[in-house]
Amino acid sequence: MRQLALALAITLLAAPAFAEPTAEEVEQARTFFNAGAAAYGTANYRDAVRAFERAYALAPRSQVLFSLAQAERKDFLDRKDSTVLRRAIAHYKDYLREVPTGGRHSEALESMNELEAKLAQLDPQATAGPTPPSTNERRKPRVTVFSTTPHPYASLDGSPPQEMPFFADLEPGKHVVRVSAEGYFDAEQEVSGDRGNDVPVELTLRERPALVTVALKEEAEVYVDGRLFAQTPLSQPLEIMAGVHEISVSKNGKSAWQQEVILARGKPYRLEPHLKTSAKRYLSYGLLGAGITQLALSAGLSIAALNNQNEAREIEARRGAGNITGADRERHNLAIQRRDDERTAAITLVSVGTAFTIGGTLLYLFDKPPVVVLPPRSVEPTPAPKTPMDVVSKIRPIVGPGVYGAGFSTAF
Repeated sequence: MRQLALALAITLLAAPAFAEPTAEEVEQARTFFNAGAAAYGTANYRDAVRAFERAYALAPRSQVLFSLAQAERKDFLDRKDSTVLRRAIAHYKDYLREVPTGGRHSEALESMNELEAKLAQLDPQATAGPTPPSTNERRKPRVTVFSTTPHPYASLDGSPPQEMPFFADLEPGKHVVRVSAEGYFDAEQEVSGDRGNDVPVELTLRERPALVTVALKEEAEVYVDGRLFAQTPLSQPLEIMAGVHEISVSKNGKSAWQQEVILARGKPYRLEPHLKTSAKRYLSYGLLGAGITQLALSAGLSIAALNNQNEAREIEARRGAGNITGADRERHNLAIQRRDDERTAAITLVSVGTAFTIGGTLLYLFDKPPVVVLPPRSVEPTPAPKTPMDVVSKIRPIVGPGVYGAGFSTAF
């Protein structure tokens, strides 16, 4: 299948342009083609035919012509309308002339022979002639709405939303097309039915963010994928794009809190972080307590040393008056010894207590846990039921200068 798709793409890129469309016509043709492919995928062949006709009229490319013939073949088999049968045969012949070899030549030839046999059964006298007029002619203009957003719905002028692709007739005047999808912001576009032409509308919706509530009343910093995002307490939920994220809550003195979350578009998500006191904070308390205790002891020793100093000076003053005893001399020497010991101990305690206090203060002030950024992880979505988008994903339009068509990984 990949080789077939690649071969088709190369064929289309090498194909000559029939009539160079404008950039606007190319975009309109792309929308019609995508809508036609989606309609084909849901067996809505009549709308697929009309969409492919408009795409081919705007940007006539052989691959679009083949898709048109395929849709007409299916439409005939579904409704048994001989006019549709004749148009399918004519478009297969046109395709075979444009693509004499390669491409979808063999499929087109086989389908054309099959339809010619059916035409002969319906009308034995039938002969090849000009292409019959389209069964879509002489109808009201209509709007064709397509979106690459998953599972989109569309409505016209407030009508009940319908699954895509969306087709609706347009009365004269202005109309409003609204496209919506779960988890996305709605989008609108005004169209007019005054010109009498089919109007293509392609709207890509913008994702709604997930609404994340962080239930934490104390002040802390909230990080999303390693980037500072907000600070608690929050006045409203955080708006975070859907997907897999790493949310962290950080605060001085608390251990890091981190959680991987899978957020859905437009859905609420609640986090309840529990911040626990960190080991560093407990250590800082211990160092500060030890430092303050030693500084207090140092102050007590300093006071004691001062008292011994005063006692020694008092004895020295009496000695100058010549009225001290041997016991006074012993008391003087003991006071001097105690003073010196107490000074030494006080200096030591001041040094150690100061170091403990500074260390505890630094640990207290700079006790902020690091935010770890984990490598991104993808999550495979749960397989959803098949929708028109599954069919569209198999049809790859190719648009370039002078080129318009599509690569197919599955046949119509």
